[in-house]
Amino acid sequence: MYAIETAGLSKAFRNIYAVQNLNLKVPEGSIYGFIGENGSGKSTTEKLICGLLNPSGGEIRLYGKHYTDAGIRARMGVLIENPGCFPGSTVYQNLMMQALNLGIEKPKAEVERVLKLVSMAGAADRKFRQCSLGMKQRLGVAQSLLGRPRLLVLDEPINGLDADGMRIVRETLIELSREEGVTILISSHILGELSKIATHYGIIRNGTLIKELREDEMSEECRDFVFVKTNNDTQAVSVLSQKYREVEQKDGGIRVYDETESANVNGLMYSNGLSVNEISFQKIGLEEYYLRIMSRKGEVA
Repeated sequence: MYAIETAGLSKAFRNIYAVQNLNLKVPEGSIYGFIGENGSGKSTTEKLICGLLNPSGGEIRLYGKHYTDAGIRARMGVLIENPGCFPGSTVYQNLMMQALNLGIEKPKAEVERVLKLVSMAGAADRKFRQCSLGMKQRLGVAQSLLGRPRLLVLDEPINGLDADGMRIVRETLIELSREEGVTILISSHILGELSKIATHYGIIRNGTLIKELREDEMSEECRDFVFVKTNNDTQAVSVLSQKYREVEQKDGGIRVYDETESANVNGLMYSNGLSVNEISFQKIGLEEYYLRIMSRKGEVA
C-alpha cells in the first residue's frame, strides 16, 4: 500500500502552476527523499498533502483514503518551513502546549519522550528565542513526533544543523522507519545526508515529477568507477581509452567506469611508463546524479 499517492495533482497561483499533474507514490514504511531546486514545487506539494493548501486539480490519497479523512490526519506529524513556537516560552512549554492542543494522553511523558529522541532533554528549560537555528529545527522535529504519528512530512528538517545534530535526526528517522514502520516524506538540499537514510527518491522540476526510483535503482544509476591521477593525464586517457569503453576526465583526474579493480588500472599505467599519483575506487554520489538529471531538460519520469 502507498502511504501517499497523488494523481494529476496540480496547484495554481493566479494561473501560474507551482505543481502540475504530479503523480507521486510513497510506499508505506519508506523514507522518501523529495528532491528539487528552490521553487520547484516541493514545499507546495507537501502543503497540499498536509491540507495546508487546497489543490487546483487532481487527487491525494493517504493510506488509500481521501487526504481529508480525520482518522488519517490525526496520525500525521508535520514540519514545514519553521516550527510554530512562542519565542518567550521554553522548549518544554512549547512542546507541552502542542501536546495539549493535540489532546495527547499523558502529555508530560510524551514531551519527555520526544525530547530524548532529539537529544534536547538538557535544553528543556531554554526559551525558544535563545535557541540556535539548529536547536529550533530539532525542536520542530520533536513537535512533529508528538503523538507517535504514522506519517511524517518534513520540509528541510536538517537545515541549520551541525554534524552532530544531523546525526541525531538521521538516527531518529531511521529508527522510526525501521522499528515503528513510520512513513517519512522528507525534502532536503543536503543530498549527502539524504542519501544516508532514503529508501526511495522523487525528483521534481518546475512542479513536475521527472524521476521516481528506489534505493537499489539509485545505486545502479550512481555507478562505481576507478579514479586515477597520473603525471600525464592526457596520455593516460589515450592509453585507457584503448582498453575501456567509458573514460572521462573529471575533478582533476580520470574516471574509468567499466573497471572495478584499481590494481588493473595501476598496472596498465605502469606498463605504459606512466606514474600514478593517486588512485581509488569511488562511486557517483546523489548530488552529482541529481545535477546530471536536472541538466537533461527533456527527461520526465
